Amino acid sequence: MKKFYINERLFTIGDRFQIFRADGSIIYEVKEKLFTFGKQYRLFNNSGKKLAFIKQKMFRLLPRYDIYLDNQLVATVKKKFSVFVKKYEIDSAYGNYRIDGDLLAWNFQILKDENVFCHVSKNFNLFRDKYEVLVSEGYNEILTLCLVIILDAVHHDGSRHRR
Repeated sequence: MKKFYINERLFTIGDRFQIFRADGSIIYEVKEKLFTFGKQYRLFNNSGKKLAFIKQKMFRLLPRYDIYLDNQLVATVKKKFSVFVKKYEIDSAYGNYRIDGDLLAWNFQILKDENVFCHVSKNFNLFRDKYEVLVSEGYNEILTLCLVIILDAVHHDGSRHRR
């Protein structure tokens, strides 16, 4: 399994995250694009090359996001209506994905074709969001990390912390 840590940066305008490997090296950075309708994020490697773009679809009853890799739409993430758990369905060019989360949206499992390949845990911190992400070998880590950023945008972003 690959282990990643996602840390929200403090004192920034808009969301910014650094993504670390288990050894502590920074490998990706995520920046929110400001002054847009809906949330938009860009994921960069440590050389500054844009690898992914996430865009919120507006005017939806439940949250919906598109993920672009190399400027190609590869996935649409749709939050499903559920009472006690958090559920998402992902229509993807890479297969059928689903996300299941707990009541507080602190722990998630990401499944592909009904097989769990990723565990996401939110770590308690008063000032910023921090996540530990475990991804099985052979799965697209960029797409998976984009899914975690979407989970943060929906459940733990600013005034929406109580969702």
